[in-house]
Amino acid sequence: MTQTDDIPEGFTLLDPLGPFHELVGPLYGLERDDKTVVGMRVDEKHRNKGSYMHGGMFLMLADTSMTLAGIARRPADKGIVTTSLTSDFIGPAAPGDWIEAETEVIRAGKSVLFMAGLVRQGGTSGKILMRYSATFQVVPTIR
Repeated sequence: MTQTDDIPEGFTLLDPLGPFHELVGPLYGLERDDKTVVGMRVDEKHRNKGSYMHGGMFLMLADTSMTLAGIARRPADKGIVTTSLTSDFIGPAAPGDWIEAETEVIRAGKSVLFMAGLVRQGGTSGKILMRYSATFQVVPTIR
């Protein structure tokens, strides 16, 4: 099976947000019930020395979902940066698993965004693998 096999219905391929996402992708996205969802098929390249996906990949997936949620809710002439991110790792993901980070914007102010979400295996009714929350600061756009 390749990473692009068996992508759940409704997800579309996301353009990489930069060189890092080119290395770890492909990533897929959709909007579901006012939440931003980013999904991925876990591949061998995402694995730690053991058999499971590296914790940094979980954080990348959550941060990417929150970034996209924040971009949709920030002023058009501003950028956003992650200022804090908290997570609890609950279960592992293995190569071949489809996982999704589903982010809810809790509050979108003029200078700060508060977000939270869950990473699940297999979609909305799947096993919870991680919970997360973060604060993003609204900043001037760098050109």
